[in-house]
Amino acid sequence: MRLFLTRHGETVENRDSILQGWLPGHLTTKGKKQARLVAKRLKDVKFDYIYTSDLKRCVDTSKIIAKYHKNSKFVKEKALRERNFGRIQGMRHSDIDWNSNFETDTSRSPPNGESYEKMFSRIKSFYKKLLKKHSKDSILIVGHGGSIMLLNGLVNDYSLKKSISWGEGLKNTAISEYQIDKNGKAKPVCLNCTKHL
Repeated sequence: MRLFLTRHGETVENRDSILQGWLPGHLTTKGKKQARLVAKRLKDVKFDYIYTSDLKRCVDTSKIIAKYHKNSKFVKEKALRERNFGRIQGMRHSDIDWNSNFETDTSRSPPNGESYEKMFSRIKSFYKKLLKKHSKDSILIVGHGGSIMLLNGLVNDYSLKKSISWGEGLKNTAISEYQIDKNGKAKPVCLNCTKHL
């Protein structure tokens, strides 16, 4: 499998330091430009499938990319959503207590939200299905900071904690590319690359 991972373009909420979680998110002018630039970078890759989170910010980014890939199967996938932050979604980052136990203990959830462990489990389940179904395909996944962070960790066989620490600083529309053999062993081609921006 040839696997490409990218994060959606910048959103109004990213710019304004608002926690999005499962909120839709709206691309800024800069975010739309980032999407066009990553689309141009990927335009000569033949994708068999483009998987995207079903949240608006990812769908909007992936539709810009998909303009160059008319023959690729386009799939909206709920499993690729960002972490559900429950009641704190929509709050400014500065108003959230990031030292609270839901952030430091991977088994804890924000009020009405999702723990890192539950999120990791859903991303892992998706990735296992991907490996089984697409061992010979070329795949693009458009996701979120959280889902792409955990996918990168799974591809590299990292623990949850290592995946989280690796993913800090994942940039909007950064590309990670892997060659994955039939046994699931991955060879990175590029990681968190933004040379197109």
